[in-house]
Amino acid sequence: MRVLILVTLAATSIAEAAPPEPSGPHPRMLLDNELRTTWRAHAKLSAGPVVGAMRLCEEGRTTKEHDRALYQGSEWAKLLQACLVAYAATDNKEHAAGAIKFFEALLDDLDAMDDGRGGDEAARRDHGYALRNLGPYTALAYDWLHGHPLLTPALQAKARQRWKAWLAWYVEKGYRATTPGSNYHAGYLAAATTIAIAQAGEAGADGAALWQHVADQMWGKEMAQALTTDGVLAGGNWPEGWQYGPLSVAEYSLAARVMRQNGVPIPGIKEWLSSVLRHHIYSLTPSDGVYPSGDNEAEMPYLEPHVLTLNAIAFGDASPEDKAWARGELVRLRMVDRDYFLYDALAAIGDKPVLAPRAAWPTWYLSANTGTLYARTRWDETGVWFAAECHAAIETDHRHANVGTFALSRGKDDVIVDPTPYGSASTLTTNAPTVVSAHFPKDYIPSQGLWGEKIGYDFITSRASGVVAARCDYSDAYKFQHRPSDVPEALRDFVLVPNADGTDGALLVIDRADTTAEARYMALRFRTTGKLALDGDTAKGTVGSTQLVISAVARSAGKAVLGGPSQKDCYKKGTIKGQCDAARFPVTDYRVQIAGPRPSAVHLISATAGAPATGSSLSGDGWAGVKIAGVREAVVIWRTSGGGPLSYSAPPGTHVILDATDGAQLVAKQVGTGCTVTVTGADSGAQKPLVATVDASCTVTADPEAAAASAIGTKPARGRPRTRSPRSGCCGAEAAPGQSGAMVIVVGALLLRRRRRVVRP
Repeated sequence: MRVLILVTLAATSIAEAAPPEPSGPHPRMLLDNELRTTWRAHAKLSAGPVVGAMRLCEEGRTTKEHDRALYQGSEWAKLLQACLVAYAATDNKEHAAGAIKFFEALLDDLDAMDDGRGGDEAARRDHGYALRNLGPYTALAYDWLHGHPLLTPALQAKARQRWKAWLAWYVEKGYRATTPGSNYHAGYLAAATTIAIAQAGEAGADGAALWQHVADQMWGKEMAQALTTDGVLAGGNWPEGWQYGPLSVAEYSLAARVMRQNGVPIPGIKEWLSSVLRHHIYSLTPSDGVYPSGDNEAEMPYLEPHVLTLNAIAFGDASPEDKAWARGELVRLRMVDRDYFLYDALAAIGDKPVLAPRAAWPTWYLSANTGTLYARTRWDETGVWFAAECHAAIETDHRHANVGTFALSRGKDDVIVDPTPYGSASTLTTNAPTVVSAHFPKDYIPSQGLWGEKIGYDFITSRASGVVAARCDYSDAYKFQHRPSDVPEALRDFVLVPNADGTDGALLVIDRADTTAEARYMALRFRTTGKLALDGDTAKGTVGSTQLVISAVARSAGKAVLGGPSQKDCYKKGTIKGQCDAARFPVTDYRVQIAGPRPSAVHLISATAGAPATGSSLSGDGWAGVKIAGVREAVVIWRTSGGGPLSYSAPPGTHVILDATDGAQLVAKQVGTGCTVTVTGADSGAQKPLVATVDASCTVTADPEAAAASAIGTKPARGRPRTRSPRSGCCGAEAAPGQSGAMVIVVGALLLRRRRRVVRP
């Protein structure tokens, strides 16, 4: 039972940093003279979002086509947006009437127009998901129609009562009310922000308390941290993945804009929107598919770009340059929105669309908030594109046990794909490596866990030659709840070696671990949409016009086999969650299981138009390596033991030494037809690969670091200590965080709740 607080509590227990509650005339949000004038001009066009809004509003007002709420009020929210845009663009009283129709439906009804089953409890559905449909658009209607005869004082009072009830419930029982980076939080923040501004000065002490909380706590603390360079939004990826990202980033962007219009600038919003744009561009495959980054239900490897992602930048408080580039992407991808006319109509205003200058940009980007690395060899549709993930657990939903997973495309051919289905808790649905943990429950073995805090890249580097190298340390993926990991070492190295013009590529994948026991094995899978044929330890197949070859260059034990998913998801009764190998679309797997206690494997994945890249093993005292031929003559070297000076013999070509340090140098001497190479200064300083060209006379030329597009650096820390694991409870139940004690707008006794959730888009 809710315990109502004394209204005076707002003045004593809530931070006092907020500016005064908005007191200016309505409309206070978005609808200024410039917007009205532009929309009026757009209303005279033959097409566009304003014209579309006018047509939809008329249909909603004169027919019963939209009298069903559909998903938790989503249809009525869509119609209310359309009617508000139509009215703002025309001053037509019929559009105002249409807006009021759907405004009242959202306030009073649940599933069908005039059913009267909604009201104060309407926002409680799906742990509060419905609030994102109910709150923001009724608040905009209240603001934009304020003073209109149809929005009577009685109807205004009803709206304020509904908002009070909806927000009071969400404070007490709503899901992830204090967790930025989740789609529930985005909807709640948009609702609370727009409601606080719309009713300011008209809702008494409750309204004043809401405004203070929104400004001081939600924006001043929670979002302020999320928008920093090490916050949960840093880098522009959406932590839950892009089935949930587009509407969420649009809601954050809209809410930040209206806060700024009402005297509260939002530090970091411009930089964040810039990173969202760059993440969008870098995450696109050469065929313009979006890397999902989390739960999704698409029956294909990649998602289609979403208009709301770009709209959020175009109408938000981004830089003029980023706004123009976002509009350029909307034009290039031919995207329009028929569900959120408000967002599309806002995004259509501004400078002329301009195509982003991709060709002048660096070819790699790291989204630090999720540890997602994107690299490509060139910017047209013939390049090789690579993505990899390596990050500690994030306190949000829809994440997978997939540290070290990756994807690889050659042009429009998606040769290695991650087909993980919605809700998977298994590493075996991905391309990530995993080992057996002795202290995981049996149902989890052999998969990674979801509690690791010290996971991350030891290094990432991209060079002028196009070579990309990264090392992912995932040993802490076997932390179980509050118990330390029982895996001393677990590393995956990637080295992407392209040909001279970047149209073919070879990806070297090096896996090493210390599991402490023979029975604690390593499991590897590489998954492709192509049909593979296995010859010994080499699998060959064709994906589109690409010849795909997966070959084992070296392995401590085990034998490769081919397999495939046994089902499309991991929900089937009897499925062992850590052993599920489901895929959301058909794939073939290259699989190998390698016995402990020191499992290791080196695989070369070749994606070419013609003859494949080949790899042969090299080894010496304290080191091992691979000679690559075909796409480029290259040598990759890493330590197997010891320290100090490192010397090896290898033929000329591009040399990549993974276990070098910052400031190390190569010295080469010709011996016969090859070179004896010594790495000097390799036993001190920060770890950093050394990449150079060694010619036929053994002359060494450094391969310089390529520029990076990442807005906040390229080498994130491998996790910082937390006061508690972000996931609690037995065996990985996803946990809602405790609600903030400062959130006492209308509720005094707050409950700490934990629940498992399946969140809908």
